[in-house]
This record gives sequence, structure tokens and C-alpha cells, in this order.
Amino acid sequence: MASSPQNISAEPLEDPREIAKWANRYAKSRTIPFLVQWVFIVLLGVIIAGVVYLTLMAYRTEHLVWFLLCAAGIVGMVIALAWFTVPKWGGEQIYRISQWVYGEEGYAAYLGGDPEEGIQAPGWVYAGGAGLAVYHLLGALLVTARYLPIWCIQPFSAAYMVPFFFAMTVSQRLGFWAFIWPILYGLHAVLILAGVPIRFTSVHLELLNMIMPVFGYGLVAILVGHVYSRYALHKLKQLARKGLDAAVEEAHALEE
Repeated sequence: MASSPQNISAEPLEDPREIAKWANRYAKSRTIPFLVQWVFIVLLGVIIAGVVYLTLMAYRTEHLVWFLLCAAGIVGMVIALAWFTVPKWGGEQIYRISQWVYGEEGYAAYLGGDPEEGIQAPGWVYAGGAGLAVYHLLGALLVTARYLPIWCIQPFSAAYMVPFFFAMTVSQRLGFWAFIWPILYGLHAVLILAGVPIRFTSVHLELLNMIMPVFGYGLVAILVGHVYSRYALHKLKQLARKGLDAAVEEAHALEE
């Protein structure tokens, strides 16, 4: 004999909007693709920094041939860096590695994102990325010509990088974690301008004043996003399991 609807004691199913909310948060916080990209960019960044340093030394010692060779090396590194950011080239390889890391978690997409096409970006991002490289090369030349104090190079960098990364984060509809990098990088610049002693003062460690804030804060943001994705996935599974249990109980009640 079937039970009347009033006698069904199963809990109401979870609101689908709540499940969709946590699914979206999980998808936006899957930062392994950015971590893979970060590793490649760090390697290239270190090489670029070394080439820039050699370029400055060649300029100061007036070795024109070495200066031109190093300048050509910078262009080559920028091209290699751009290769990793284009979805159909390096982006596809990053996507494949990321999916291997995620394993059984499979695909995850959010509104405005398509996991099968890797990390997407509007066209202006590539132009902005090229401008970023030119801007920093200009900064290096200004320092060399002594128009810009060496201690100002990170705030000089932040003037371009912070708004660029904010705009890129908004345009790609990334999670909150992506705002951490430009916020920390901008705060670092403010502290330097305020005279807070957070710089390496040794000439031999001068490059670290750029390398550590750029890549260090990026890693912090990526790790925060990854940790949050684990929490969002836990919540998503919890909601789905609760809804499934409620549906099973309701089905059993209707069969009695």
C-alpha cells in the first residue's frame, strides 16, 4: 500500500541553485592549470631576468655586439613566453598536464569558461602581455641610464602589472584567488615607496627584488585557490550526497 505524500519523511531535496553555486566556485578555483603555467613561466622568467641583466652589463661596458645578442635573446624569450599563453599552442599542453593531475575529477566548467579549450583570454590580453614585456625593458633601460633609481623598479612594474592583472582577472571571470596576486604586488610597491625595508640591498641580489614578488605572490594566489577548490569540492559532494540520499528515501517510501 502506497504511503500518502503527508507520510513521506524524507528530507526535501537540496536547492539545485545551491549545488550550482558550489559547482561554479569549484570550477573557478581549479588552479592546477595556472600552477603548471606558473612553473613554465618561472623558468622562462629566470632566463629572461638573466638575459636582461647581461644586456644591462653589455650596455654599461659598451659591448655593442653582446648588447644586440642579449636584446635578441630577450625577444626570443618573450616569444617563448607568449607561446605558453596561447590556448592552441602552449595552452593546450598546459591543459593536458592539468587534466592528468586532476585525474578522476574530470572536467569542470563555469559560466564563461570552456575546459576543453584550456585557459581562455580575450585578444587584448596578448597585446597587453607584449606591452608588459616592452614596458619592463623600458624600465631596465631607464635604470641603466640612471633616469630611474634601481629601488623604484618594482613600483614602476606595479604601475602596469596591477591594473593589467585586475583587468585580466575580471575579463576571464576567475575566482577571488586571482585578485590576491595584484593586491599583494601593489601593496609591496606601496611599502617600498613608503621606505619599508623589504628590499635586498646587495647588488648581486637586486634581481630578487623583482623575481620574488612576481612569482612569490603568484604562487600564494594559486595555492589559496587550490585549497579553496578542495573545500568547494567537499561542499559540492556533501550537497549532492545529501540530495541523493533524500531522493532514495523518497523513492523507497513511495514503493511501500
